[in-house]
Amino acid sequence: MQTAVEVRAALGRLADAETQRRAAMDECFDDASAVIAASPAAIARDVAPPLHSVAQRAELLSLRFNSTAEMATQLKNELEQLHAERKRVHEAIHWCSQVLLLKQAIAAWSAALETHDWDRCVAECQSVRGMDSAVVQSQFAQRMVPTAMLPGTAPETISVLTEALLHACTRNFAHYTAPATRSEAEATRFLTYFPKIGAHDAGLRVYTAFARGLAQAQGRDIQEMLETQSPPATVWYGTLWRMLFERLAVLINTHFPVVDRIFASNTQHGFVEGVLPGLSIDWTRLGTHLLAACTEHRYAKRLLHQARASQLQGLDTVRAVPHTAGRIFGRGVQQDRSMPFSLTRPSTPTPPQILQGPDLAMIDTLLSELAMIAHHWALFCRFLRNVLHVEMSSIDVAAQQAPTLAGGVEDALLHTYLPLQLWSLRVGVEKVHDLDTADLEARPCTSSLPDDLFFMLRTMLTRALSTSSLNVLERIVSQTIAVLESDYVEIIVLRMDGCRRGLNIARLVDGPRRTAALREVKATMIVYLNALDTSAEYTERLMHDLQQESVLEQYFDAHDASESSALALAQDVLGRLEMLAPKLRASLHLELGELFGTLIEPHTRTFMSDLVRDLDYALDEHAYARAEEADMVRKRLGAAWNNIMPGYREKLTQHTYAFLFAMAVDAIVQPFETGVLQMRVTELGALRFDKDVRAMLAFLGAQTPWGVRDKFARLQQIAYVLTRDEEEEVRAPKTNPKDEHVDVYEAGTNIGISWQLTPAEVQAVQALRI
Repeated sequence: MQTAVEVRAALGRLADAETQRRAAMDECFDDASAVIAASPAAIARDVAPPLHSVAQRAELLSLRFNSTAEMATQLKNELEQLHAERKRVHEAIHWCSQVLLLKQAIAAWSAALETHDWDRCVAECQSVRGMDSAVVQSQFAQRMVPTAMLPGTAPETISVLTEALLHACTRNFAHYTAPATRSEAEATRFLTYFPKIGAHDAGLRVYTAFARGLAQAQGRDIQEMLETQSPPATVWYGTLWRMLFERLAVLINTHFPVVDRIFASNTQHGFVEGVLPGLSIDWTRLGTHLLAACTEHRYAKRLLHQARASQLQGLDTVRAVPHTAGRIFGRGVQQDRSMPFSLTRPSTPTPPQILQGPDLAMIDTLLSELAMIAHHWALFCRFLRNVLHVEMSSIDVAAQQAPTLAGGVEDALLHTYLPLQLWSLRVGVEKVHDLDTADLEARPCTSSLPDDLFFMLRTMLTRALSTSSLNVLERIVSQTIAVLESDYVEIIVLRMDGCRRGLNIARLVDGPRRTAALREVKATMIVYLNALDTSAEYTERLMHDLQQESVLEQYFDAHDASESSALALAQDVLGRLEMLAPKLRASLHLELGELFGTLIEPHTRTFMSDLVRDLDYALDEHAYARAEEADMVRKRLGAAWNNIMPGYREKLTQHTYAFLFAMAVDAIVQPFETGVLQMRVTELGALRFDKDVRAMLAFLGAQTPWGVRDKFARLQQIAYVLTRDEEEEVRAPKTNPKDEHVDVYEAGTNIGISWQLTPAEVQAVQALRI
């Protein structure tokens, strides 16, 4: 619909349809109204008469059956009364029989007690306990059960007999567990009576007393040894501690299956809940006494006080004066100047330095004691966790012990072991420096530093592992890394820097004094560079050895393979030592650079300056023949090499020499490349250059087993570009003549050259050709 006419037509059609529908609806309404108006008359005529007839018949039936229903109700009531009477008779008979059985069982129980027939006693007790409590406590039972021999009421008599049976079981169990009359079978027999007669808790108390008696007897033996024998210098208290908990573990492992088999059930406690808390009281008491005796007789407080009061000044002295002329290694007075300098001559002996602080031997003994105590405590806790599936904390809670033995061991580790071990570490590092001795005759040259230090570190870390404490291990490893960085690596670097700066070779003129200074600097730096390299290797080896599962599983639990197991966490903590090796090698490379700059670079710079100055590759045939005969580059390099790198290959470690050798090769190759790129080259000169490069590569490659081809990659590619024949260059049509170098670059790529030169450098090299 798009016009008003169409809209009006549509509206008209709608109006007509509405009128028709309204008329139809009115007609339907009129028809319905007529039907509704006629409905009451139809109902009265057709429905009402049948309904009235049915109602009359129902009333007649009700009158006929009322009498029958009354008779049935009366019969039902009489039957219910008869059933109730019969039930009371049956209950009376049952109660009479139960009371009679109760009376007979009590009498038999009493008689069995008098004759010590314990099996019969337990059987009658179980029979009595199985009876209905309502029968036992009924008035009928109170009148029928008492006799002249047992005048008490049933509950009273049962209580008396139960107490008597419990007393007898307890007495007999104690008798058969006594050393003189020990009988395992009889003791087990009487122990099994307790749960049968409903005395579960009493049985656990009896067995707890027995187990505690065994533990206390073992404790008295250890206590007697502790009091009567003077502690030797060895780990005496650790041995007693191990003895205590090994015996406890054997005791627990022997007895807990028996107790659980007899007492434990889904609703009743067993060994862990009933016996173990009592045992924990005894081991806590004796263990606390042992720990206190150890810290007292090993003078822990005095050693801690002395360690805190002592000052380690040896390394501070080295930091202040890192180098003394005439004395390279260790620490001592200056060598007498009147004596000719010699690296192999021992310096004047000096009296040993008196250590201001606690006795290191006493500290070592105390640390070994505490580590052994912590280790065997952790083993005992692991035994309880793996065998009994119980944690020590829950045992302490069950025993209601406030000062726990676990807390005492942890306190001893954190407040005694850790401070003394860290102090011992710093003193040990200082002593390692004091005792530093070089072997200049060895090949490579060695120092006692790495061997002494890492022997001490292995001992210390193994002892820290043996404490089985992740907290202690983490702190020891963190402090070890910090101490090695500040007191070991830093001191070695200071000694090298101090020697190099103190002798100040650059200001010395040629002569005996300069020669001696060069020899001293070279020896000092070679030995300490080797020490750094060996230390990095030892660090990696130490970490690898200590991280082995075969080592860690002795100290840490690995009951599961998860990342959160104690063994996995210990491996992660030890993995932090990995950061030491890169730091050692970084210091090594830095000092190698200083050595190179001080002793080698002046020679390479002079040699390469003279060599490049005398080089000429703008050769004709006569000049080429003279150059072939002279072979200047190979001969000069061979003659100068011993002056550039005298003795370093034998005296340095392989890794150290490789790094120094690489720097020396770079110092030769780079000036050579720079000099060549400033020359003009003929075709014959390019051939001579290629031979010189090959000669240098062959000579330097023969000096090492690992080769130096990568160092000569750029020179070889320069030689390739210079010696390439013009006929070999396949040129594509070019719009710009300067694009010729692109073809050389692409041709080299096509034959497999991995270019170290850029296309621009290739163009520059091509421009050198005459």
